[in-house]
Amino acid sequence: MQIIPVIDIRNGIAVRAVAGERSQYRAIESRITANADPAHVLKELKKHLNSSACYIADLDAIERQQLNRCTIAEMARTGVSLIVDAGATTVEQIEGLFEIGVDRVVLSSESISDLTQLKSMIGRLDPASLIFSIDLKNRNLLVGDPRWDGKPPLEMARFALECGFHQFIVLDLAAVGTGDGVPTLELCQQIKGLLPGITMISGGGVASAQCVTQAARAGLDGLLIASALHDGRLSKEDLAGYL
Repeated sequence: MQIIPVIDIRNGIAVRAVAGERSQYRAIESRITANADPAHVLKELKKHLNSSACYIADLDAIERQQLNRCTIAEMARTGVSLIVDAGATTVEQIEGLFEIGVDRVVLSSESISDLTQLKSMIGRLDPASLIFSIDLKNRNLLVGDPRWDGKPPLEMARFALECGFHQFIVLDLAAVGTGDGVPTLELCQQIKGLLPGITMISGGGVASAQCVTQAARAGLDGLLIASALHDGRLSKEDLAGYL
């Protein structure tokens, strides 16, 4: 299992995400760095953890289609592999992210208003460069396509597999930044059971080394962590073997 640090960008700076209440997000306060510039934060994470990958949630792009293009391009120049959710909903937007150095683009259930388009989109792109994110809030699907309101998350996973996705993120926004533990592990195990060999990433609520151990035992391929790194609840020593 790989530890994947997370950087949330809002109003151009790195912010601390808490329970998905985006209007309440504030600039990060970190033991790793005093600077909230996203590219600087990434450089310090790379130095501190020797991170090879980082998950970026560009909330300006997700909420207002205002991509932090220059910032993400600068982050890509660090040599860290970037996994970016920028609310992309078209092939052109995805290709634009590749052009600035993004390695894998996240297509999220929250952002896409017509999920029937997924199959044609993935048919025009390299599936290895795409990740489908099953977004939840309090264990319920968070969707942009109203036809999926109230449906089981596992049903969405089956649909995404049929569309051609083999890389998944499952994230419950209500758990992010709370330190209450990762609530998605059982669902992740169920999804991995649908097709051997798929890549499964999750996170949200990581509080301790025990959470990391539980995620590894659940079969995750990647674990997203932000607050516990910046708060100092997890040290480099705690993560030995996963970096």
